[in-house]
Amino acid sequence: MARRDALSPDEIRRKSAAVGSHLLELPEFQRARTVMLFVSFGSEIDTLPIIEQALRNGKRVAAPRVDRLTRALIPCLITDQANDLAPGAYGIREPQGHCPPVPIDEIDVVIVPAVVWGEDGYRVGYGGGYYDRFLARVPHAVWIGLGFEMQVESDVPHESTDLKVDMLVTESQIRRFDDRRQCREGMQDDGEGPDSTD
Repeated sequence: MARRDALSPDEIRRKSAAVGSHLLELPEFQRARTVMLFVSFGSEIDTLPIIEQALRNGKRVAAPRVDRLTRALIPCLITDQANDLAPGAYGIREPQGHCPPVPIDEIDVVIVPAVVWGEDGYRVGYGGGYYDRFLARVPHAVWIGLGFEMQVESDVPHESTDLKVDMLVTESQIRRFDDRRQCREGMQDDGEGPDSTD
């Protein structure tokens, strides 16, 4: 994270714009009706322009609200960043109380943050386990990681129970990891529902 923190505001804006452009062009993102995007903080990729463009494109946009008691992420609908987002848990902007929760079965795409990304789609988060627990609840959605190329490492330690994203988008490339979705689709072909995966 130190390397990311060393980026200048101009570098973050430039790299974030490239990441956002790649994401918005993905067929999976374009087809999605409801997307959940994390709200950036610190030296993370600036997701606010992505959120704004998704809203302009007519998508339903959810952002996570942190429930510290249950250590869960609650996806909540946002329609206006200025009125809907305010600092919440850990100082990160999140949907305010008037923003209604979005049923998780309506979410088509989840955009996932990380401190470090592996070349294989595994991640190192911020230590709270919030996204791991949330992703386990939305196996039907497409999981897309966002990161700067400098955050990608060849080998990220992980356990057999850890979850990996379907694809990782950086400013320079899009990496696809098809094994999770192929497994899910194969089980659906066998007559099992999507809740049986992961």
